[in-house]
Amino acid sequence: MSFSSYIAKRYFFSRSTRNAVNVISGISIFGILVGTLALVVVMSAFNGLESLVKGFYNTFDPDLKISLNEGKYFSENDIPVNEIGSTKGVEDFSLILEERVLLGFREKEYIASIKGVSSSYSKVTRIEDAITHGEDLLNSKGVPRAILGAGVTYYLGYGRVAFQDPVQVFVPRKNASASNFNTAFSSELIYPSGVFSIQPDFDEKYMIASISFVRNLLDSPSGLSSIEVKVNEGADLQDVKSQLKTLLGDKFKVEDRDEQQAIFLKVMKTESLFTFLVFALILAIASFTIMGSLSMMMLDKKDHLRTLWALGTEVKVLQSIFFKEGLLISFVGAGFGLVGGVLLVLAQQHFGLLEIGESYVVNNYPVELKLTDVGLVLITVSAICGIASWLTSRRLTDKFLREVAV
Repeated sequence: MSFSSYIAKRYFFSRSTRNAVNVISGISIFGILVGTLALVVVMSAFNGLESLVKGFYNTFDPDLKISLNEGKYFSENDIPVNEIGSTKGVEDFSLILEERVLLGFREKEYIASIKGVSSSYSKVTRIEDAITHGEDLLNSKGVPRAILGAGVTYYLGYGRVAFQDPVQVFVPRKNASASNFNTAFSSELIYPSGVFSIQPDFDEKYMIASISFVRNLLDSPSGLSSIEVKVNEGADLQDVKSQLKTLLGDKFKVEDRDEQQAIFLKVMKTESLFTFLVFALILAIASFTIMGSLSMMMLDKKDHLRTLWALGTEVKVLQSIFFKEGLLISFVGAGFGLVGGVLLVLAQQHFGLLEIGESYVVNNYPVELKLTDVGLVLITVSAICGIASWLTSRRLTDKFLREVAV
């Protein structure tokens, strides 16, 4: 142990002759502790929210989605569908045709998106897990069936008791005159067989039907808007994505789940960043108490400093003592804050200390602890407190020592 480290350790554990120095040092430790704990908890809370919402999207979004770079529709004949299925790592895929439609039920109308899917759709996504009422009968022969989002059923006033009643689907005809409603729109009847509930972005937007029904409605026998792909468990997602990009060329884009929800993830990352910066600023303000504590300690230990200086101790060594003293204060506060934050997050994960309420999708507030966040918090605290300690220790100069020697 170096001389400066030994003295800094002695100063930290020994009581000062002035009670105010002890109080300010205690306040410094407590401030750093609270700031560090808050950073850990807030970042874990954002991680939990992001994972929760991602889980909702993962129920509806496929592993990979193929669509046009420019334009909305393409023909099934323009894409090597069979080769997509035989690509290494691809477990299954579903053809998709999606369009905005007007839904009518009794006296109510609602604009939604109808999503036509092929028979393998339930293997590509986990939509069956989201069905709250009824069942998936899209592939049953006979009358056309659909699964409605919970929000769509709400706005249409469609209840489970009305499953035997059809919903009318309207879509504009191509090149039709808007002056005559009867000829401007094509319409078909469809019978809901189930209701799914994931989250409002999907529940209030989608009706899922068979692709044959939607193609007939749009008069597009081979039309597609996208292809959704399921990747084999254990396969390298990025490798499969790269293979599909090579197969399809520049005309098409292949998006993974993060890219499909790029706007949402960007918003979450931005909110997390600004919240982190706000709490880091609070932590920086709390570090001012370290500067005050070290300044008071310099005055309290002036006799010691004068003696050490007179014995030939260099000013840089004396500065190092108080720099390391500041680091000790910050590391003790940060250490207890990290331990407290981690324990609080783990307690929330396992025991649900903070409840949201039964009306929400989860009863307890979601949190997720990541070691990278703990490391980031430790680096942030060390940087802020290190700068505060360094700036304060620079005040210990030859001039200061001469003044206290008078």
